[in-house]
Amino acid sequence: MRIVWGRPDILWGLFALAVPIALHLLQLRRYRRVAFSNVSFLRDVQKETQSRHRLRNLLVLLARLITFAALILAFADPMWAPEENPNPSTRQAVSVYIDTSPSMMAAGETGPLIQDAKQKATTLVEAFSETDKFHVFTSEFEGQDQRFLTQTEALERIASAQLSHHAPDLDAVIQRSMDQFRRSEGATPRAFWITDLQKSSHDLQTMNQPDTSVAWHVIPVEGNDVPNVWIDSVWFNAPLALPDQAAALHVRIEHDAREGVDGLPLALRVDGVTAALGSFNLVPGLATDTILRFTHGASGPHMLTVELEDAPVRFDDTHHMGYDVQKGIDVFHWTDGNAPFRKATQLVEQAFESARPLIKVEQGTSLPSPQVLASFDLLVTNGITKPSLGACALVEQFVSGGGSVLVIPDSAAQGLEVLFSTLSLDPPVGWMKESGQVSQVRWTHPLYRGVFRAVPSRVDWPEYDRILNRRIKSEEEVLIEANNGAAYLSQIQGTSGRGTVYLLGTNLETGNLTRHGLFVPTLLRIAESARLTEERRYLLGRDLSLTLALNQELNSEREASVSWSVIQLDIPPDQTSVKVVPEVRTTPDGLRLSWGNTLTVPGPYAAQQNDLTIATFGLNPRASESKLASWLPDEWTQELISFGWKNIPVWTQPSEQLAKMVERHIAGERLAWYFFLAAMLGLALETLLLKRWNNLFS
Repeated sequence: MRIVWGRPDILWGLFALAVPIALHLLQLRRYRRVAFSNVSFLRDVQKETQSRHRLRNLLVLLARLITFAALILAFADPMWAPEENPNPSTRQAVSVYIDTSPSMMAAGETGPLIQDAKQKATTLVEAFSETDKFHVFTSEFEGQDQRFLTQTEALERIASAQLSHHAPDLDAVIQRSMDQFRRSEGATPRAFWITDLQKSSHDLQTMNQPDTSVAWHVIPVEGNDVPNVWIDSVWFNAPLALPDQAAALHVRIEHDAREGVDGLPLALRVDGVTAALGSFNLVPGLATDTILRFTHGASGPHMLTVELEDAPVRFDDTHHMGYDVQKGIDVFHWTDGNAPFRKATQLVEQAFESARPLIKVEQGTSLPSPQVLASFDLLVTNGITKPSLGACALVEQFVSGGGSVLVIPDSAAQGLEVLFSTLSLDPPVGWMKESGQVSQVRWTHPLYRGVFRAVPSRVDWPEYDRILNRRIKSEEEVLIEANNGAAYLSQIQGTSGRGTVYLLGTNLETGNLTRHGLFVPTLLRIAESARLTEERRYLLGRDLSLTLALNQELNSEREASVSWSVIQLDIPPDQTSVKVVPEVRTTPDGLRLSWGNTLTVPGPYAAQQNDLTIATFGLNPRASESKLASWLPDEWTQELISFGWKNIPVWTQPSEQLAKMVERHIAGERLAWYFFLAAMLGLALETLLLKRWNNLFS
């Protein structure tokens, strides 16, 4: 920081300092010699007097020089130079961002960080001139904040700021300010971020360098170093949820505690009713995984909420997820229309129908529309000789959506090349026609676990007269192995990481698999494991739509019905009810309901058609917001320098000193009164020397 002069021409007056110097030289006295009989004593007195007089005169001269110089400098209007700006202007355009993200719920020295931020924002705005224009906005990026305000309006907007559930990245905050500065021609742009400098939302590696034409500032608010505990995720690690079946909900809890804690409470509510209670322990540096066990209710959509207790940061203590309890398992049996395969078709259907009403089978010689196909859990392709590219693409889309496919080849293996290629599998090169027998079954695999009370020691394994000649992929699991090492039955995950493809390596028209005791259990277990429970949980502010795979009845009504709505469930007493009308659009994946940015509060929600709940889902805050680690001012500055950015000053002063910072760094702090004080001190020193000098040595 440097000093600038409002009237530098007055500094020429410093040459007037030569006047007191000249007067001092002219007033020097020469002592007259007087003869005396004995002068030895007087000679000593003379020397001492001359030394004192010379010292006094020099000090008086110094005092006069200080007085004259201080007066001249004071009238030259000195001030600390304000911040350099490439677009100087007498009027300021001030953009103030108040961080209202959930992490601002943390406690500081004087209370919640949000209150400290509002106090600093108020002091900051009051420090500027009333003629300046102000842009005040929060983490919610509300539409009302896209205009400039007067000083009074800005103070009112700051007073109305409240905690929100949005946590924008710093890049988005910068862009928001820049959009407003483009409307402020003729004003000097200055931006202030009043934030906790949370590392998760202030990641400099993902940011672009801010526009250097704007003077950027950071005003941090610091929270107390208190550990935080939050629910990271919940999930079912089981197939479809069925009525009155036992369920195990997996819960992962993250934390930043430095000390272990045991016996913290955890609760599960299903549809607003407590369904399970548990506890968990914290180990420093490790996430905690636990399981809450309960029983599924009736078929239909359900909402579950997992809760823990952790103060003072509470926004991440609750996690919501919607899911469906299915009436049963829907299987689509895609068959070839040729007569030779009719027997195999009947045998497959009889196997599934043996589990009615749990399993419902629908047969067809062509695939339904993508939206309808997505409502099935299992697709069985049985002896398809000439599948079209479009049909194969539908199969791949079905797997990518989380469904399972069982591929049963025809006796000539004619239609597998296109289907295998679509599923990113190596097509077989035909049949290895040789008689053989199954050699091994993976009884420990979930597909066969529990099929028999005990693993049989002597088994009459299924026989075959042909087996597919194909290369087994490294990620493929062989469930049943032929005695020549080929895959008799295998499974592989879909390319998207969702869905499962089961590959039968033999033909149902030959061999004795359809007459063997493994046939029906294998088909039924594949159906039961066809699709994991769909877990509908989304991130607030990122996920803006929900896609539904509708059944035939609802699918036929969707065009005529326009009464879709999204409502909030389990509304707290201090909140108003939320109901929005989503944008409804038919897509290849199903019916998409888009709510955009209209949902701003985390919690349980339901998608309704004609006031009938079709699906439930949960909106949750970002887990990264729960990581309260923040940049220290020195760390922030060093990080900026390492990226080669222009230094962005960090004002760590308390709120009562912000006005002084604005005066010094922006308006420019005037220093004239310091020099007037120096002049007065110089006069006082001169008076003291002239009046009291002799008394000092008496």
